[in-house]
Amino acid sequence: MNIVHIVSIFYLTCSVLLFFLGLIIIKENPRQQINRITSIMLFLAASGGIMGACGLYISHEEIDSNIIERFFIFWEFFFPQLVLFALVFPIERSALINHPKKIPFLIYLPHIFQFVLLLLFRNAQEVRAVSGMFETDFFQGIVKPLAIIFQLLIGLLSIFHEYHPVFFAIINLSYVIVAIYLMYRGYAVLRSERLKKQAALVLWGIRSGVGLYAIAFLLPEIVPFHISEYIPYSLTILALLIGVGSIAWAIIKYQFLDIQSFLRKSIIFSMVSAILIGIYLLLYGQSKALFKQTFNLEIPILEVLFLVLAAIFFQPLLSAIENFVERNFLRESTDYRQVLQTLSHDILTVLEIPKLKEIVVRTLTDTMALENAHLILENKHGDFSTEVNGEIEREPIIFHKNSEFIQLMRAIKDPIRFDEVCIRISSEDDIAKLKVIHPFLMFPLKHRTDLEGILCLGNKLTNTRFSAEDVASLGLLSDQIAIAIENSKLYQEKLEKQRMQRDISLAREIQRMLLPHKFPEGAFFEISAINIPSKEVGGDYYDFVQIDDSGIGVVIGDIAGKGIPASLLMSNLQAAFRASVNHSPEPAVVMAQVNRQIAQTTSPEKYATLFFGNFERRDFTFTYTNAGHNFPILCPQNRECQFLRESGLVIGIVEGTQYEQHTLQLQPGDILIFYTDGITEALSQDEKEFGEERLVKTIQQSNWITIEQLRNKIYESVIYFSQGTSQYDDLTLVILQVK
Repeated sequence: MNIVHIVSIFYLTCSVLLFFLGLIIIKENPRQQINRITSIMLFLAASGGIMGACGLYISHEEIDSNIIERFFIFWEFFFPQLVLFALVFPIERSALINHPKKIPFLIYLPHIFQFVLLLLFRNAQEVRAVSGMFETDFFQGIVKPLAIIFQLLIGLLSIFHEYHPVFFAIINLSYVIVAIYLMYRGYAVLRSERLKKQAALVLWGIRSGVGLYAIAFLLPEIVPFHISEYIPYSLTILALLIGVGSIAWAIIKYQFLDIQSFLRKSIIFSMVSAILIGIYLLLYGQSKALFKQTFNLEIPILEVLFLVLAAIFFQPLLSAIENFVERNFLRESTDYRQVLQTLSHDILTVLEIPKLKEIVVRTLTDTMALENAHLILENKHGDFSTEVNGEIEREPIIFHKNSEFIQLMRAIKDPIRFDEVCIRISSEDDIAKLKVIHPFLMFPLKHRTDLEGILCLGNKLTNTRFSAEDVASLGLLSDQIAIAIENSKLYQEKLEKQRMQRDISLAREIQRMLLPHKFPEGAFFEISAINIPSKEVGGDYYDFVQIDDSGIGVVIGDIAGKGIPASLLMSNLQAAFRASVNHSPEPAVVMAQVNRQIAQTTSPEKYATLFFGNFERRDFTFTYTNAGHNFPILCPQNRECQFLRESGLVIGIVEGTQYEQHTLQLQPGDILIFYTDGITEALSQDEKEFGEERLVKTIQQSNWITIEQLRNKIYESVIYFSQGTSQYDDLTLVILQVK
């Protein structure tokens, strides 16, 4: 097996691989322009290898190669196709977009002219022979000017035919330079890392492969110099290896043109199989030649032996290589479909909506090389909004929850293109908002039947379409995003609940600190009290103040509402009361001042009921003012209990309200009972209130010795009455007994 046969086999093998790559690329998406241009470029490159192999064989066998040589020119269409490829990769040029038919025709025109000329005429003499028809008397006499012009053109054509290798070596070299320049200009403006890796590898392969071919065949035509006949073969082999290898590697490693994973496997296994078969044939041919040369005989058993070896070792070796390739090349993070599968699982652990949006948008934009990606999510008002990428100062794009676009996304299940949305909705406002974010494909994010949001994806920077495999992977990802959004909402609700519980606990602790820690003691009175807060922070307030050395003041109130606002108003109320009572102990004056302070510092819907009374031990009088609070109960010794029904407007509503005060004459043994509505409005299981009458009845029927026992009896009666129901309000009870 001589060197010519080896080189011919190598040319054919590389051509088959190039043709196979072209088939895979055109099969992936035949409607995509870049796929068509790339596959045709690879087909033309494959034809060059086939022509080269045929040319080597014919020249070696001394066969007339005139027809083959003329058809060999067909391969040179590779160079205009290379320029077309540079116009769409790595970015599509505006010239081709604006003139999709004119530009390719102009690029191909010189090579079409050359191909037709060389197909019609075998040499320059045949071209010059055409001019003979114009040497007749008819043409010389009648159309002599036209004949002269035509003969001049024929002369130029004959010169072109004679020196066409030099002319087209210059043209093809110029095409190579222009193509590489265009591709590098496109590479310079790329922003996607994945696209840059693709482009860098493809550019390096094309530059190196075409450059080696130019050195081997184009430059010697332009600048004649003598080189060994083996150097062009070696450079061409290297050029084919680099060209095939770089494009195949870009497809395998970086998903060039978004070739599907099973097709990338086919490329790898086909290349490996071709290499193994080539090694097998080479070993078989060399072994057969060696036996013939050494022993001068043919050994039939040799074919059988090699077939047995192939049966034993080929399949295990191919399986081992398959496992190696699968493990090292087809599970890389650069495979964006693998990234999407990983992302669909990882986002389920992301519990913050902003972080979820950032991860999804960044990952999709980078790995799929998208122009943009947006997540339109439901906001706290029930509308759907998103921020425009890269425009921090721009207001969010908001779609009303009842808008046509949102209603459409609620109704559909499958992804939808932007142009289809424009057909199905009539709202110009919705369409204008969508145009701002430039979506191409939109996925409704649904959990059960609820629309959680919309995933909007822009066009691919590679100018390729979304394949069926892309849509399937993104559909799975959309389902996981919807679940992740729901999980995030539940998590945020849980956090909010925990935060509220912490705030409530803190407010309850503050409220407890504002209430008296011990009861005042005196020779002429005894006080007992109880405060049982509800599950939430309530607004019950009671306090005791020393009035000089002659008396004790009792204050009890109830803040409207519950929770943190009620707790804050309670602290404000205590501060206002303490400041006022220090200025004047008169109940009516104190109440007016507290009312003014609360009215000035709060809104009208924040109010409180308040009762304040002073017990004067010197004359056993009790002077009081009531601002809308529950009527206290006076129980004289050995007489019926009665309510103190004098009352005025609650505090915090009208700033200038004036209050009246009233005075009671008390006797030793009399008791005064102050309470909040947590006692009288306690509910039973059949939703009946404890009420004032039951409270009085409980007091009168209690056999108590100390007011502490009475306090406990009232509390136990309320608890027994409302057993089986939750405590809705604070329960506060204060008892004052005169001694």
